[in-house]
Amino acid sequence: MNSSKAKMTNQERYHALLNRQAVDRVLFSHKGYDFCSRNCGIPRADIYDNPPVSFKAQKLTMEQYNAEVAPFYTFVAYGSWEFGGEIKWPEDRFGSGPGVLKRPVAAPDDVYKLQLPDVKTAGCIPMMMEFAHIQQKEGTQIGFIYGSPFTFAANLCGVDTFLLWAATEPDVVHHAMRLMTDHLKQVADYFIDEFGAGNVLPRSASPTDGLISPRMYEKFVFPYRKELHEHVLERGVRHIYDHICGDQNKNLKLLAQLPWGDPGILSFGSEVDLLTAGEYFPNDIICGNVEPVIITTKEPEEVYEACRVNIEKGKQLGHRYIFMGGCTISATTPPVNIYMMSKAAEDFGYYD
Repeated sequence: MNSSKAKMTNQERYHALLNRQAVDRVLFSHKGYDFCSRNCGIPRADIYDNPPVSFKAQKLTMEQYNAEVAPFYTFVAYGSWEFGGEIKWPEDRFGSGPGVLKRPVAAPDDVYKLQLPDVKTAGCIPMMMEFAHIQQKEGTQIGFIYGSPFTFAANLCGVDTFLLWAATEPDVVHHAMRLMTDHLKQVADYFIDEFGAGNVLPRSASPTDGLISPRMYEKFVFPYRKELHEHVLERGVRHIYDHICGDQNKNLKLLAQLPWGDPGILSFGSEVDLLTAGEYFPNDIICGNVEPVIITTKEPEEVYEACRVNIEKGKQLGHRYIFMGGCTISATTPPVNIYMMSKAAEDFGYYD
């Protein structure tokens, strides 16, 4: 890459975007924590249950590919373990991330037996807090899982069951949503009190939200997400990040009515056109959104071309675009294809 053209560092680009200032070129953000494990030769499970090792693997990988250095903590199937379920770790630790061994809810009546967990000890939260302290020490963005309560509540009993109950047991679903929303507000308060509202970034992904109709979304998702967003913004948080996963074109009108911050940071699956997203969210940062299958399975030249097309389109949004994949980058991705993403950002990302 021709680094002689660089005028700003990636950190300077990120902070400029947050302050609605111009950048010299688009920022490349690498969102592939599983890839980081393979890249650094560590067990994939360490990404989820070993914060120091996870942070190091992500940081080194991001530096290697000249991406934004923003390691973050995530957890597969958040919500189940935190409310009393059991997690199964892969026996060889290399197979995959954690899975759910036993869910806390098996029948509708079980939802009414749930109680809010201790926010400081529940499930993965102690590891998330440990990771956040490393972020603070290293000077990177401090994030916490905030998410969509619908996606997380579905993990209490399983997605298929929860979607069925949305149609047949609406009161049960509303009760689960009330519990998960209250829990996530407690998580937010815990991290805001620990680090300060101006220093934290609520992070979320909402794949299950895309599986329901706009009518169901308005009924079961929108009011609770609005409450969550208003809660952290009223406490002084400036930005909310959300990965709007999959084909959520039908939900964009409602999502656009949520408060996201000043600005919000929204990434999209490849199913949503970047310019369409820009029209719905004219005041927010738009991130995305190369098809992950292309990144993982295609030849380097094809990846490079797909990235060029994405970057050229994203630049039409002005100085509020971050270049990344349309979802997390698989551990099976050839490293050369990540290099092609980085190279494309350098070759095509500069603004005139």
